[in-house]
This record gives sequence, structure tokens and C-alpha cells, in this order.
Amino acid sequence: MSRYDVILIGSGMSSLTCAALLSKKGKSVLVLEQHTKVGGYMHCFSRFGDRFDTGAHYVGAMDPGQPFHALLSYLDVYDSELFVPLNPEGFDVLHFPEFETRFPKGYDAVIARLSDQFPDEAVAIQKYFSKIREVVAHFPTYEFSDLADMNVMAAALETPLTSVVESLTSNRSLQCVFYSYCTLHAVEPKDVSFGMHAVVTDSLIRGPYGFAKGGDALARKFVQVIQRNGGQVLTKKRVASIENVGRLAHAVVTADGERYESDWVISGIHPKRTVELVSDQSAFSPAFRDRLAKLKESVGLFGLYASCHQQPDIDPLRNYYYFSSSDPSAFLKSGELNASTSPIFLASAARSPGQTRNAFTVNLYAASPIVWFDAWRETRWGKRPEAYEAAKNDYGDQLLNIVEKYQPGFRSTISKSVASSPITNLHYNGSPEGSAYGLYHSIENGGARSFGPRSHIANLLLTGQSCLFPGLLGAAVSALRTSGHILGIKPILKELRELRQSV
Repeated sequence: MSRYDVILIGSGMSSLTCAALLSKKGKSVLVLEQHTKVGGYMHCFSRFGDRFDTGAHYVGAMDPGQPFHALLSYLDVYDSELFVPLNPEGFDVLHFPEFETRFPKGYDAVIARLSDQFPDEAVAIQKYFSKIREVVAHFPTYEFSDLADMNVMAAALETPLTSVVESLTSNRSLQCVFYSYCTLHAVEPKDVSFGMHAVVTDSLIRGPYGFAKGGDALARKFVQVIQRNGGQVLTKKRVASIENVGRLAHAVVTADGERYESDWVISGIHPKRTVELVSDQSAFSPAFRDRLAKLKESVGLFGLYASCHQQPDIDPLRNYYYFSSSDPSAFLKSGELNASTSPIFLASAARSPGQTRNAFTVNLYAASPIVWFDAWRETRWGKRPEAYEAAKNDYGDQLLNIVEKYQPGFRSTISKSVASSPITNLHYNGSPEGSAYGLYHSIENGGARSFGPRSHIANLLLTGQSCLFPGLLGAAVSALRTSGHILGIKPILKELRELRQSV
């Protein structure tokens, strides 16, 4: 078959969600993936006999009846064996130089925990989380509500996180706690909208889950469902061009010379890379191309993946955040990141017993601008010089030193490790700066000004975290919006709403 209703470029969470939904509704779909397996940031890899995650560490809103659980169930990809609930007494542990706190599951629990720790700020804490709950209720593709007030959503997407937090409290430690989840989208508190930050925060507090078998298992489940619905998923199929005549795309051509025609094309890869694939560039005005070129990228990410010969003082059903400062004004400050200031996120890939060959595994991540590794940007993956490996090892050592301050003895438990840098991301996901979260998710790049789903080409749609919010949930919600342009969004939201109500 060489003609389809919809061709999807890339196989990350957003593309797979689109493909599962469209094929469920009877559309013939083809997913084209350049790598040897599907999944994007759901990929896992093996080292030292252990499995490590690249991006699928934990997800939220996953209790029965909650948004992400409902969406996966609606797509027929939910499987309880793929997920494991995180520690409800404190699934996220936040370490700051002067204090430590934990986020337990549920609004009542997290409000009580923080109010005990900051008794003079109890009213501010209550108001902050009340505002989050009020705002997320008006995101129709998150809560699937038919009562959403779009004016509330629009206002939340134009309001900086800092203006909300600073209007409620002047306590700098509490401000840092409220800003802590900026680590998950890598946007400075002054730049990120309260609306986007609210959705991220709400999902995790309500239903935090890890992956029992890694993100790969969920990606494989998507493929099974797509194929069962009559769709096709092809790997080792790098897209070379999108053939168009003016403002209509007619076909997708892969690097091996295959040509596939379709009524619609959906691209789940970076918007800048998508535009580069279009054969007739006259479809884009010079002003558009100039704006696209100037859009800021999110920061790159450094990863350290370690096997431990004994389990450190870490709960595999918890995530750990390490911050070098308790100054809220310095949080993720652009241009001032270095090994001593980058927030660190740590989690284990072994959420379930028996998932590791060695005693324990650790995934450790920190912000890392690609300019730190610019000297090796043009080198080939797998053939990079020793100086590159030395630079990665040096940065990894500095990050381990920070963790060691909070977790004495942690470093001594590590037997083997391997590191990745932004140019590793550049190789695998093709983003222009090896960014982990696509375009920088600032207010200026979001809301009514966000990229996608529509493009200058009428039947070329965009999806993915660059088009909405970062993370697996954000990418899946982006897919709802994109698929809605083909199927109509209101009937889909109605069915999702009815599914939630039936639980």
C-alpha cells in the first residue's frame, strides 16, 4: 500500500497517540520512524546488563478516571502491568541547601505537609494549590470538560508563574518549592505561564506513576494497537522530503527512495526540521522563516546512567531533586547554568523488583547547554574522541559531588556508568540544539502563539511537545488537538468525558 489517509513522521508519544486515535476512527495510517525502534523519548537502552530510560521516568494523572489514564484507556493501550504507583507518602523529594521537603500524593496531603513545614504560609499554600485546580479545570483537552471557560485558560497562559507565586508569598524557600517543577520543563519561572506549570503540577500531585517495564513497553503497546486497527508502523524509514505543490502536501519520500501518498501528513518531529523537509519552500513567507529561525530552543540535557553494586539510600518509588541554591531569582537562570548551579533530577529505572541485573540503577539528569560540547558537535556518534568522553566524565563527576553532599556514600555504590550529552540528543531526535523539550516553552512561544497544530500547508499538521507542553502527557494532549483537526475535537472530548464518568 502506498496511499494512506494519514502519514505520521516520527514515532514519539504524540505521533503514536495520533496514529492510535486516527486508526481507531477508521483512518488508514502509516508511521515512519528513522530509528530501529519506535518511541522517541520512551526509548530504553541496555548497559552493563541493566535497562535505562532516556525520557520516560514518571507520569501523572494516572489513577483510574484521571486524564492520562482515561486517554490511554480510550486508545486501548492502557495496561496496568506497565505502570507502578509511586510512593504516596512522598513521591518527589526536594533537596535544597537549607532544607528538604517531599510532595506526597493528593492535594490534601501536599497542602498539609507544606503547611506543617511553613506554618506561617498556610494560607498562601492553600491559595496556590486552589489556583492550580481552578485553572486546570478550564483546559478542555486535559480535563475533557464541556464547561471550560476559554477566557480562564487564555489568561492563565498569559500569566507568568512568578506573578502568581510572588503575589501569594514572599517566603523565598516556599517560592523555591513552588518553582521546583520548572525542572520538568526547563523554563525560568518568570518566562513560563502559570497555566502550563499548573497542568504539570496538577497531574503529578493527583496520580504519580512510574514505568514498571520502561517506556519501551508502552511504545510497543501503541504499535500493537495501531497494527490491530489496520495501521502500519515502519522503522529505519528516515523521511527525506515532504512533496508539496503550493499549500498542499501530496506525498512523503523516505531516504531509501520510497514514496507514500496521503491526504494528511502529521509531523511529530521538531517544527524547524519539519519545515526543512518541505520540498517547495515558497509555501512559507520570508517573515515566517525568519520567525521560526529565531525561536529559542529549550536547554539541552546531560544524562548519567549508573549501575550500583549495592542500593544507595534511595527509594526506587521516589524521585529526587537536588538544587544548589535556595534563591528563587536564580532558578534555571538563562546564561548562568553550570555544573554547580544546574538542578539535578535523579530516579531509578528499576521501579519494580527483579528489573535489574545489578543491585540498583540510577538515572541522573541536569541541564546542559549544547555550547558546552560544541567542540564535538560535528563528530559522529560512536566515533567521538577521548576528549569528548573526558568532558562528559568531568561533568558527571561534578554532578555526583553535588548529590553526594545530600546523599553521603551515594557515589561509593556506583560500579559502572555511562553518560549522554546534548549532542547525543542531536543524533537521536534531530532537534537543532539537541534540546530535550523542543522549543523553549515560554509565554511568548505558547498559548495563541504556539506552533501548531496548523502549518502554512493546509494538510500538514504539527504535533508533539514543541506544539504544546513538554513531557509525555503534554505530547499526548498535543496529539488530541492535532487529531481533532481531522476528526473534529468535540466528539472525541465527549467520548473521553463519558469514559471518565463511567469509572
